[in-house]
Amino acid sequence: MESRWTLAGRSILVVEDDLLVRLDITGRLEAEGATVYGASQLGKALGLADQPDLSAGVLDFDLGNTNSSSVCWKLVSRHTPFVFYTGRNYTAFRQWPTIPVVLKPASSGLITTLVGLFRASK
Repeated sequence: MESRWTLAGRSILVVEDDLLVRLDITGRLEAEGATVYGASQLGKALGLADQPDLSAGVLDFDLGNTNSSSVCWKLVSRHTPFVFYTGRNYTAFRQWPTIPVVLKPASSGLITTLVGLFRASK
């Protein structure tokens, strides 16, 4: 695994409707030095996606009675990298063929994928 400071100085949007999963992801990212903006609902997620210091996103696609596709498009328009962190592989992901999909549960895999996004953007 990467050093603890790999995500230091990064601000990451976590969109996850399951409280325990969101808390787990948030704790792991903060332990790696990241600042986390967390949302469980689409409206709040869209607002947080406008944060000027946002470095990346971790998005669960299924948010109960809706999905995070509008957050995806907002992040794409801002050139902000993101990862799908989801329980299954949706056909909707074909809209974003270059976006990594990390299947739950894979906390260390999620960190590794985020680090890879930042390295690729250098």
